[in-house]
Amino acid sequence: MRTVFLMARRLQTAAATLPPIVALTGFMAVGKSTVGHVLAKALHWRFLDLDCEIECRCHQPIREIFRTHGELYFRRMESGALRWVLQHTSGPTVIALGGGTFVLRRNANALQRQGAHVVFLELAVEELLDRCRCAADHTDANMRPLATDGERFCALYMQRLLFYRKAELTVHTHGKTVEKVAKEIVAALHLTATASRHR
Repeated sequence: MRTVFLMARRLQTAAATLPPIVALTGFMAVGKSTVGHVLAKALHWRFLDLDCEIECRCHQPIREIFRTHGELYFRRMESGALRWVLQHTSGPTVIALGGGTFVLRRNANALQRQGAHVVFLELAVEELLDRCRCAADHTDANMRPLATDGERFCALYMQRLLFYRKAELTVHTHGKTVEKVAKEIVAALHLTATASRHR
């Protein structure tokens, strides 16, 4: 029992010396990247989109990685990209996670070790599905093919919801502007803006 207590104390001490990180989680189309940009700008923090990091590493869009290599390959790339981002973060950072990132225990543990504040952006699944379908109607390539199957879309949402609920903070986004959501996160986590933007 004492060993577990000492390990927990060491983790807390290490996390206290690390740069602050806010990681946004939630289902597809909830607005993680959009909120992340606004939140980082308001705080003068660095912003990173994990999906963009993966695309840069693979030189392929996410949908092509899934189609060509499959989900298991993508999840390995995702975990590797997250570890790299966390290890090389030198200043306060906002990270927009992928919709399935926080579901994997290894990723949740990596975020915890780094002392990251994980924030779940919550929105009703029906509204998320409508957003995905509207986006698909206005693009040549459907970025979210799952939106064509409402039953699978909702089933995946419910499966992931159990993990999203483990986030430190949940912010309901329905009817709120992006700026309002960002302000709620700042207030709830007592975040402080830096004097200059970290790059």
